[in-house]
Amino acid sequence: MATINLGNLTFTHKGDYAGGTAYVKNDVVYYSTNGNAYIAKQATTGNAPTNATYWSQFAQGSGGIWNAGLSLGSAEQVVKVNSGGNALEFGTLSSDMVKISSGTLGSGTAKWSIDGHFSSTYKDYKIFVRELTTGNNGATMRFRVNTGGSENTTTNYSYSQTTTYSTSHSQVGSNSDSFSRLHQNSNSLDFPSCEEFLIFDPLSTTKRTTILLRGFGMDGTGGATNGSVGGMIFKQDTAVTGITIYSDGGANVGAGAEYSVYGIK
Repeated sequence: MATINLGNLTFTHKGDYAGGTAYVKNDVVYYSTNGNAYIAKQATTGNAPTNATYWSQFAQGSGGIWNAGLSLGSAEQVVKVNSGGNALEFGTLSSDMVKISSGTLGSGTAKWSIDGHFSSTYKDYKIFVRELTTGNNGATMRFRVNTGGSENTTTNYSYSQTTTYSTSHSQVGSNSDSFSRLHQNSNSLDFPSCEEFLIFDPLSTTKRTTILLRGFGMDGTGGATNGSVGGMIFKQDTAVTGITIYSDGGANVGAGAEYSVYGIK
C-alpha cells in the first residue's frame, strides 16, 4: 500500500503577494494585479505569481479590478477604475454636466438674486427656475445679469423673444434696454411658471455674455397660457456672476420659487 504524506495535501494562505517575502511549497497568495490566487510549486522569493515555474493558479479572481485592501473613501466619492485600468479606487465623480447648487426662495422678495455659482471649472451653465410666481397677477417677469455679485442696471441689454399665447402670439425685443424680458406670470401658486437659462461663458472679460431663454407660464389666474423663446446679449466685456429675477409690476417674487444651477464643461 502506498504511503501518503498528508503534509503535501495542505496549503497555507499567506494573504496578498509581496515581492520580498520568502514562500515555500503550498503557500497560497492573492495577486491584486489580476485578482487571482496562486499556490507555490516550490520555494520562491521575488518571483511573481504569474511565473509558472514557481506558481500554479489556485483560483480565478475578479479580473484584476478589485483589491481586498481598498480603504473606504470619503463622503460623496464613488468607486471607479484607476488610471492604470487594473484596479478599483475611490474618487470624485467626473461629468461634463454637474449640478452645482439648488435652493428655494424662503420668503417673498422684490429682487431674487441667484449668484456666486460660476467658476473656471465650467465653461457654460444652465439655470432652471420653477414654481415662479409674483404678487402682480399677469405682470411680466424680467431679469438682469449680475456683475461683481450685484444686479447690473445699465442699458446694455439686447434681447429678442417670441411669445406664443393660447389665443395669439407676439414678438418683442430691444437693442438697448436696462433689462431682459421673460414672460407674463400669475400670482397663484396653482399657476407657477418655469424658466430655463443657458448661459455661455459668463466669466469671460474679453467677449459679451450670451443667454438663451425659454419659459412657460400663465397670464394671470386662469388667463391665457404663454410660452416664450428667445435670447439676450449683455453688451459689456465683463464677467457675469449670476442673474436677478423681478416683476415689472414692483411686487415681490413669491416664496417657494426654486432654482438649480448646472455647470457644463
